Amino acid sequence: MSENHHARPFRGFRSLIPGLAWSRLVQHGVRTPHRAQERLLNQGDAGGWVLLCVQGRLKVVYAEPDGRELLLAVRGPGDLIGEFSGSDGHPRSATVAAIEPGSTSKLPARQFADLVRRLGLEQHLNSYILGKVRESAAHAWQLAHLTTAARLADLIATLVEAAGPDHPSPATIAMSQEELASALGLVRSAVTPVLARWKASGLVRIARGRLEVLDIAALVSSSGQNRP
Repeated sequence: MSENHHARPFRGFRSLIPGLAWSRLVQHGVRTPHRAQERLLNQGDAGGWVLLCVQGRLKVVYAEPDGRELLLAVRGPGDLIGEFSGSDGHPRSATVAAIEPGSTSKLPARQFADLVRRLGLEQHLNSYILGKVRESAAHAWQLAHLTTAARLADLIATLVEAAGPDHPSPATIAMSQEELASALGLVRSAVTPVLARWKASGLVRIARGRLEVLDIAALVSSSGQNRP
């Protein structure tokens, strides 16, 4: 898979607004680095803050009281995190954790809303939020109807896409087989045969706690998935 990250477009909220507007939003926040596996927001906590993802991929996870977790979404550079709780004042509906090292810019929700108004970004923000709602509907359908291979391929493709244009190794995913399975609400034994088949076909390279995608188009095609 090509590592020419300069050819990849910006994504998320950043892709909907002028570059200068994104830069101003980031500059008004507090830039904070994070480590891999670090939790940035916790399910059930009070809102009041919005995070702008500047670098590194993140996972949005819903957890049941018994400890079971399910991946709801993958976010990356250009995305907003926590804008729902920031606008309605309700507790966080999910946990956000870092997949890899990176950084965010943290803004109080009121300051973020004020900047959005001053920069004339209200319609862009509405479009971004609606896009997330549509994404969640598609995710629910996949959980109910797609095969394990198709769901895993879609997750991996989403992780690669979320890396953003400046990531040095978008095809390298810092998640173990256990984490990939858990993200889909499955046990490791459900995804191991799929990954072994892809490895034998030269589509992926597997290491401890890491997956490297060698041919994303062939991987998606082999799973029966059709992505735009």
